[in-house]
Amino acid sequence: MLPTRLREQNESDKVLIKGDSMSVRRILAKTIDTDLEYEAIGIDLAKNCVSAALLTTDGEVVCIDRLDYSELEKSAQALSPTTFAMEPCTEMNYLVQKLEAWGHRCLVIGGKNVQNYVENHYSGQKTDLNDAQALAFLAQDTQLRTIKAKDMEQRKYASLTTLREQYIKQYRQTIVSLKGICQAWGLNISKGISGKARLKDLIENHAAFPEELKESLVDMVTHAQTAQKALNKITKTLEELAKNDKLCQLIRTIPGLGLICSCRLRATIGDIKRFKNPKDFPAYYGLVPRSIATGHNEKKGKITHRGDRTMRSLMVQGAGSVINMATRGKLKSKQLTKWILKKQKEKMPWGKLVCAVAAKLLRIVRAVLISNKPYNSKIAGVAKCSLPKVLIPELMHQAIQS
Repeated sequence: MLPTRLREQNESDKVLIKGDSMSVRRILAKTIDTDLEYEAIGIDLAKNCVSAALLTTDGEVVCIDRLDYSELEKSAQALSPTTFAMEPCTEMNYLVQKLEAWGHRCLVIGGKNVQNYVENHYSGQKTDLNDAQALAFLAQDTQLRTIKAKDMEQRKYASLTTLREQYIKQYRQTIVSLKGICQAWGLNISKGISGKARLKDLIENHAAFPEELKESLVDMVTHAQTAQKALNKITKTLEELAKNDKLCQLIRTIPGLGLICSCRLRATIGDIKRFKNPKDFPAYYGLVPRSIATGHNEKKGKITHRGDRTMRSLMVQGAGSVINMATRGKLKSKQLTKWILKKQKEKMPWGKLVCAVAAKLLRIVRAVLISNKPYNSKIAGVAKCSLPKVLIPELMHQAIQS
């Protein structure tokens, strides 16, 4: 018992722990007591502070509504090794790196799991403390799938590819807006001229533009050109990084997957061996259909859309280029070409076909990285039942399937 702390005993604090129904006393505190041992600590991260729920070995929950990051780090250094649980967010990777360096175990739990727990146990009352408490209890679930935090190299690739995407959006939005305004004043800008210096001359020499508008339009052109220069600079940086990265080089041997795909995969994969099954890898990026089963009826729905949205978009683009190569007969893998043409002959919708090819490419990526060998067009895309086992190692034999 801790008499110095205030105690709450609300009916809403009754939860189910390890199959036993018990009343959990929620203890409000201002700081972390480093003399106690904790089974798990759930922290709900915000910009300048955290809300924490500390599950003690006695079954009590110590809650701290607002705790500065500096106080959290100071306490974490003094605590005996324990488990910290948090949701994925901007601050998460940096904090996990620090906590693991101090000997703690860190679990990153998906926001959907926390939302469902709060809905079921706290009547949907979403507060920072309820989220933190949900994280603390979810950390004890050994069957729960967690998210792998990025290391420093992964964060570097992730930040650069994210910046590149932002510059692409800025450039496109600026050019589209600029063309729309110019067209409204009778100036049609032809395709391909937008990135050239001549665009400024066209705007300045167009008589229909008011003088007050010309200056703003020229500023828009300058903004677009600045974004394009920054985009090219980041692309060159990624090219230099990829040259010295074996994982990127292996991925780039696969058709449809170029520099940006390889760098984004480098940022998100982590340890490839954690994907025990070939289907687990495309599922990690949300490129598998949702299963809908009731009674004896089972059907496949839309893809799950889980995981990294940018990576999923890049894989879809890469799959589209592979389909085009197969249609024109320029894809080296005969088996993969045969499979794509078969699906086209069966009138598979374009959206489904692109997602199916993207998932297949991810399975090939997994096989290439596990085998640590470049892409082999002679065996890629071949169903494992149609290959003699003596031709490829057992690991590759399991990884590559249609």
